[in-house]
Amino acid sequence: MVRSVWFKIIVIVSSIFTIIYTVYYFKKAKHIPQSTPNEGCVICHNESGGVGKSHPFSVFGCYSCHDGNPYTLDKNKAHIGIIKNPARLEYAKEKCSKCHNDIIKRINNSIMATNKGIIGVLSEKLENKQLYLSIEEIKNNDNTTITKDLSVNYFRKMCAACHINQKQNIFKNKTKIRGGGCIDCHGVKGKNHTQFTTTIPSSKCIKCHNRSNRIGLSYYGKFQSAGYGTPYIHGEFSHKILNENRFYLQLHADIHYTKYKLDCIDCHTEWGLMGDGHAYKRYENQVIIQCIDCHNPIFGIPNKDAQLLASENGRVKIKKGWLIAYTHKNFYPIYNLQKNPKNNDIIFFRKRDGKPYKITFNRTAPYHSLTIHKRLSCQACHSEWLPSCFGCHVANFTNVKQFDWLLHKPTKGAFREFSSFNRFMPFALGIDEKKQVAPFAPGCQTFLTQYNQGVKPSKRIKKLVFASWDPHTTQLKAHSCENCHLNPQTLGLGGGYLHFTQKGIKFVPIYNSKKSGLNIPFSIDSFVDINGNRLQDVSIKGQRPFNKEELMRILKAGSCIECHNSYYDKIYINFKNSLIKFNKRETPCSK
Repeated sequence: MVRSVWFKIIVIVSSIFTIIYTVYYFKKAKHIPQSTPNEGCVICHNESGGVGKSHPFSVFGCYSCHDGNPYTLDKNKAHIGIIKNPARLEYAKEKCSKCHNDIIKRINNSIMATNKGIIGVLSEKLENKQLYLSIEEIKNNDNTTITKDLSVNYFRKMCAACHINQKQNIFKNKTKIRGGGCIDCHGVKGKNHTQFTTTIPSSKCIKCHNRSNRIGLSYYGKFQSAGYGTPYIHGEFSHKILNENRFYLQLHADIHYTKYKLDCIDCHTEWGLMGDGHAYKRYENQVIIQCIDCHNPIFGIPNKDAQLLASENGRVKIKKGWLIAYTHKNFYPIYNLQKNPKNNDIIFFRKRDGKPYKITFNRTAPYHSLTIHKRLSCQACHSEWLPSCFGCHVANFTNVKQFDWLLHKPTKGAFREFSSFNRFMPFALGIDEKKQVAPFAPGCQTFLTQYNQGVKPSKRIKKLVFASWDPHTTQLKAHSCENCHLNPQTLGLGGGYLHFTQKGIKFVPIYNSKKSGLNIPFSIDSFVDINGNRLQDVSIKGQRPFNKEELMRILKAGSCIECHNSYYDKIYINFKNSLIKFNKRETPCSK
């Protein structure tokens, strides 16, 4: 009898708890989509929304990426072994490689993951070494002397915040968050969960590409000024860069932005960004895209990679029977540049929304076809300005601690940078590693003073380097003839005055480095002297300023340009023949 009573009590209590839990379950689950995986995770995380169309929640669920225990409703037990961010590269090797095995291998060797280029350039600049180490190599040899070098320490304190596998939780300022692995580029904010996208917004690129050569800022016409934030509006500095204590002047943005609102990914392809599997030492070796890829395109039948990329984009469709462009370098597909073989129309589709732009060419115009300018790069004529930071003054305090972006804690060896001579004046031209005439600017000019104790310097390092890159300030209108042939800054001589005398050509610089406190015998903005002697180092083998023969030839042509300042002038039809006639005094101006 007693047992019967207790049995009834147990049944009643159990039923009550079952009813309460059922009500609780349905209350929690009322917002759960019908197509959900059979996981306990969704009871609590019923509004996560998944990670986007390419990774449907009904297929992937939570457990396949985050691990944990999906078979319990106990929070503590469910979270045992959980991976908060499976997009970090060490987890992506397992979690993402089932579908993206090729990409995972490539991204781990990419320059954005290894940062070899930054470390290598620093070691060359500061110590005349070639320490092209990856971040992982530094971490794995953390207790050896090679990773305690000045250049490696500089990298750890001043540069290493920007690599794609940086830990996101170390950033106290949420507006400056970088890293996280795949989501560093592909992750965008969702309602309750990070969303994956292949249409990467340019803001993802600019968060890192706003220092050094500053191409991310330049593309939008933002020139980092020398420490002031005018105009002053409503009691606040108005022109801040990324909410930091840096400021900009608004100049002309790149025409690809002003006219077409193109994003970085419209030009920069998957292979150029995530690499092709090779562990390159320098980023310029990994970059694939060139101006000629769109402005002198190679077309072919869409391959499987192109079809897959277009499918993942979802906004750009490869039209049936149409051809797509391929890069001149390594023949990679540019699926958003297509050609209609029926009427030869060439259409560029913006990746963000698939908006079409018809492309026309003017290859037969004299300014594109004259052989006398066959060595000119597109950037030499069409880049309007380039940020030039002359003189980077660095103080290194060996016994002062500073946050180490690899160890994630303060360690000895603090650095402080000072720049004082920021200019966007006409940039220098020189010869790049492809033997083309291209823009040059400081990259960088380092004056480092090291302090062990007190105020007396223990070491001084001076390394002045010029480098060439694409400024990302392209305009339709090119520079004038005079700007290249008669401007000493463009010739690499620096700011100053050219004097044409019977004894030859003399150059008098404006800037006096010694009187400004710099112990160098030439103007800080001079890449070369009037006799063709290189005054500063270069960052890439094969790059150089104009030699004496080239300088004299350019300046000699400058005297003709005063009258013959149009490409359509008849003397340029056969310039070699015109020059012969001039030297024989058979032309009106030579008599």
